[in-house]
Amino acid sequence: MVRQIFKKTLKTFAFLFLMSAITSCNSNHKTEVNSTVTPDKEIIPDSIVQFLMTSASTDFLNHKPPTPMDFRNVKIGFLIASNDEKTFVLCGEFLSQEENEWIAFTTIKTLGYEQYIGKTQYCQDATMVLTDENLAVELKNKMNEKNN
Repeated sequence: MVRQIFKKTLKTFAFLFLMSAITSCNSNHKTEVNSTVTPDKEIIPDSIVQFLMTSASTDFLNHKPPTPMDFRNVKIGFLIASNDEKTFVLCGEFLSQEENEWIAFTTIKTLGYEQYIGKTQYCQDATMVLTDENLAVELKNKMNEKNN
């Protein structure tokens, strides 16, 4: 009888040990998967941010209509080329004075810059880093500074 209790206890202990080992291995695996899926926090240099904001505001002022009255959903991110080089993009929407509707725009840092009015694949494919609402305010302020 003592022998049967001992065997049963030993089986239970072995089962619990095995389950603990499996659970431990599984939780370590999940941590590794999450850490490789989650990208490191990216930083966009302030010089790039200022370049994109200045380029966008200059382009809006030089190519009217449409005339932007306000901005929203302004974000800055990047695309990665096949050679691992980053191309930085500024994406957002502006309220057109003529159309009285919100229109998407994209400003891309190239050798200079390119600006597109309307939705582009660039903004959909980009990894967005800066999504602060202050970017819309800053862009509007840059336009007002250049306009005066």
